[in-house]
Amino acid sequence: MFQYSATQWIFGNEELEDSLKRLKKFGYDGVELAGEPYTINIQETKELLEKYDMVCTSICGIFKPERDLSSDDDSTRKNAVQYVKDCIDMAVELGAPTLIVVPTFVEKVSPGTNEKDEWNNAVESIKEAGLYAVEKGINLAIEALNRYETYLVSNLDLAVKLADEINISSVNIMADLFHMSIEERNMVGSLKKISKYLVHVHIADNTREAAGLGQIDFAPVMAYLKELNYKGSITMEFLPPISNPYLVSNYEGESTVYDDFTKQSIDHIKEIVETL
Repeated sequence: MFQYSATQWIFGNEELEDSLKRLKKFGYDGVELAGEPYTINIQETKELLEKYDMVCTSICGIFKPERDLSSDDDSTRKNAVQYVKDCIDMAVELGAPTLIVVPTFVEKVSPGTNEKDEWNNAVESIKEAGLYAVEKGINLAIEALNRYETYLVSNLDLAVKLADEINISSVNIMADLFHMSIEERNMVGSLKKISKYLVHVHIADNTREAAGLGQIDFAPVMAYLKELNYKGSITMEFLPPISNPYLVSNYEGESTVYDDFTKQSIDHIKEIVETL
């Protein structure tokens, strides 16, 4: 019914092949790759995906300060737009339909200048990248981070407002259940608000661990996605207890923990789906 994947960068600095082996072992269909178009070997990645019969479901944009789409600095903003375009090219080469876009850099919790100007900067930046995405047939999925990781688009109402203002067919929205557990009053109600834009879903519990280890009731969410006939991937994005999510890329965890969380996530969600 659903296509299942996991974000590869949650496994720290291990080799992609090791991550693919794990995902294949526990019944995943694909992987979400980090948006690092300047370091990835596309051909080797394609060969590994084919070897393990996996698809690249999506590209997760990595938005650091030098990739701030809302920046008041022209050169920073230009660099950020070019980065998104390069990730779009990466997505095309790997057959991924979706690229995740965060309007600010992660952990930008206050404006560098003022909110109105930075909002307008984000609109114009994503619009430019979105026009390129239209040409390439790629969806941009705006991600609303919680208030402790961004100040600009911190809930799904704001994500809809941003997508409406940009008003380009390629610019859509994703739902991240972890961020929603902090910012949204009602999971299904919020999903209904973004239903016309919904192209991607991230799954983690309210503790940011694997689904089923925290307090989120995923059953109503999965039931609504089924009712909606959602066609995007269900992508697991559990993390260890760490404040800055990008630090995970340098994390060296025990493979048994990765195994446990990877299995727990898909087993919990599939068990729910089987009852629907």
